[in-house]
Amino acid sequence: MEESKGALVPSPCSEHLRHAPLGQWVPDATAEQLDRLADDLDQDSIAKNTRKSYLSDGASWVAFCGRHRIKPIPAKPADVRRYLAQLGAVEGRKGAKLKPRTAQRHLASIAAAHRAAGLEFDTQHPILKRTMSGILRRYGARQEGARALRARDIAAICASFGPGLRSVRNKAIILLGFAGGFRRSEIVALNVNDLVFEEGLVRVILRRSKADRQGHGRTIVVMPGEYSRTRPVAAVRAWLEEAELEHQGDNAAFRPVSLSGVESTCLSDKTVDRIVKSAARAAGLKESYSAHKSARGACDRSACAGR
Repeated sequence: MEESKGALVPSPCSEHLRHAPLGQWVPDATAEQLDRLADDLDQDSIAKNTRKSYLSDGASWVAFCGRHRIKPIPAKPADVRRYLAQLGAVEGRKGAKLKPRTAQRHLASIAAAHRAAGLEFDTQHPILKRTMSGILRRYGARQEGARALRARDIAAICASFGPGLRSVRNKAIILLGFAGGFRRSEIVALNVNDLVFEEGLVRVILRRSKADRQGHGRTIVVMPGEYSRTRPVAAVRAWLEEAELEHQGDNAAFRPVSLSGVESTCLSDKTVDRIVKSAARAAGLKESYSAHKSARGACDRSACAGR
């Protein structure tokens, strides 16, 4: 089965500007080149998934405006109020009522579209606050999410893994992810030299993450664990050795595995989520699980010491 792969190419920009050292004045840069560079930087100001949500929500708002013959920008609070009522009480773009938190996201997307156009939009306008409050109260603000993995769940998953390179990789991803509380996007962004092994533990260098918007970077220490079946450090070492990646340096640490062997690209974060869910099913766990929960510290960290 072919696995999803994440792109490793940088975002497009002028070659001349891209290779200029930081802070170096480029005297022959044109206004158009600088505008393109600024546009490129603007894209990095918003997380990829947030940007996708804004685009999808924007298309829904524009479609609503088209049906009701109103202007999407600048929007009138009364029109946005009707849109929120449509989303929360009638149906969304895909024909089902949206959860209240999703309706709140649509409101934020409308505001973001105004900011992009250099306009202001008050999401705290009294009529919008009242309508949103009513939606939350009537339809419930709480959303049930996927359950976090616990110690016994991790042990069951590790016991279910069979032989094979893909199983070795999946075990390493799950144990490292939940031992360090990493987001799946952080896992797939790791390069081999971001994993520094010393005295039985591993220092995981996160060069950028959702929690580190300014890109300062941080290091998470993952301890070896006490139980042989669920030792995260040993699992990661086993993957790197069997995949022959120990000396790959700046290349992706976790990669797709095909019939021809280990590929050169990185995994996508969606693939990591599928790995966790598939492993949970294979272990006979009946509830819904998600890789996302590890980022919020919801998992029982003793899981990675094993049981």
